[in-house]
Amino acid sequence: MTQHETDVSWALRVLTESIQGIRFALVASSDGKAIASYGADDPDDVDRFAAVVAGLQALAQPVADQFPTFGGRLRLAMIEVDGGHLFVVRAGVEAYLGVLAREGLDQGLLGHQMRDLSRRMGELLGTTPRQEEHPG
Repeated sequence: MTQHETDVSWALRVLTESIQGIRFALVASSDGKAIASYGADDPDDVDRFAAVVAGLQALAQPVADQFPTFGGRLRLAMIEVDGGHLFVVRAGVEAYLGVLAREGLDQGLLGHQMRDLSRRMGELLGTTPRQEEHPG
């Protein structure tokens, strides 16, 4: 485990334990490598989930590119399936925070907590944090 994993794992633990219904959370690189995770029972789930997070951000990026005036960057992607949700937000340079949650959790609270964590994630990972762009 690298120092970055240690530094980020505590933040993922706090997020996961603060909202009832989160199954697990991870930070993945844009190429699908798990950087850190918390709450997964099976290490294979972490690898699969990291690949899904990277794939979802890759699929969402062309949509973000349609809004170049606003920075053209992914802010939040969500998939809803029977029984739960997958949420993905940018978390620094070439890093994404993914949360797998059960159906019925407070999505607004989770989105708020994920945005707050993603703003700090760049610092935790040693990369530049995500900047919100506001049109002038």
